[in-house]
Amino acid sequence: MHMTLTFLCGRGGLYALGAVAANYKGDHQGRDFFLNLFLEVLSIFIAVKLSAKNLIFRVKCMVAQERALPVGPEEGGFGMSYELMHGRAGFLWAALFINKHLGEGTLPSDLLLPVVDAVLAGGRAGASDNATCPTDVQMAWHTDMEDVRATLRYMMSNRFPHSGNYPSSEGNPRDKLVQWSHGATGMAITLCKASEMFPNDREFRDAAIEAGEVVWKSGLVKKVGLADGVAGNAYAFLSLYRLTRESIYEERAKAFASFLYHNASGLVAIGHGRGAADHAYSLFQGLAGTACLWFDLLKPESSRFPGYEL
Repeated sequence: MHMTLTFLCGRGGLYALGAVAANYKGDHQGRDFFLNLFLEVLSIFIAVKLSAKNLIFRVKCMVAQERALPVGPEEGGFGMSYELMHGRAGFLWAALFINKHLGEGTLPSDLLLPVVDAVLAGGRAGASDNATCPTDVQMAWHTDMEDVRATLRYMMSNRFPHSGNYPSSEGNPRDKLVQWSHGATGMAITLCKASEMFPNDREFRDAAIEAGEVVWKSGLVKKVGLADGVAGNAYAFLSLYRLTRESIYEERAKAFASFLYHNASGLVAIGHGRGAADHAYSLFQGLAGTACLWFDLLKPESSRFPGYEL
């Protein structure tokens, strides 16, 4: 049985959000209930029977076995891939979301670091099939800064030479998609974070600004959501504003938000007119993502792309 643990696409997100929401309400019993579910669901993927009553201890023992589980570019322990939407990176994001809102150490690092190690190992295993890539582009982590830098530079080298856009997948020659999930938008946000982590490497800052220019020129797409719509593209400018504090990026984000204010309803009707009305209000494909953008514009210096930035 395969079951997703990630924040965006699985139980991990439901339980993480439940714990945080209950905590904000002062409902400590509800918070602990969802925290226990977040920990307990891991046992579905590793058949380890322990008599320990302490769930954190029990899950620590299970997660520690990550080092002994099969590692490959696609699958590993838990039967999970490694990326954000459906894989281990998404589980780690859910855990970090809990720690951000409930306090560092709520989920202790010795529970999470073995998962990080497995992600890095999986990335290096994937890279062994591609001699030109230093590590798989989804596998980088702060435990090996040189691999992170090299991977980012490799990704930057794959830019389309004329447009400056990024391919939606390696080797894909199609230069038409400029969205968070396909192209320059996601790279602009990623490179902004890289510039914060590596302030002495000017190339990451410059590449983030260049990616932002691609989004500005091509980013009024035909959908509203975060994943592949105008709302998601506007977050590239909010990330650049936080990085540079230059007002032009705040103004560009507001321009995209204004476009959504006047056109979102019509775009939703066009984009979801074929029996997919259930997505019209969703976070990543519908108006909920637009609402998040409008709230973040009230305080752009604190804005974060939902489910991607912390």
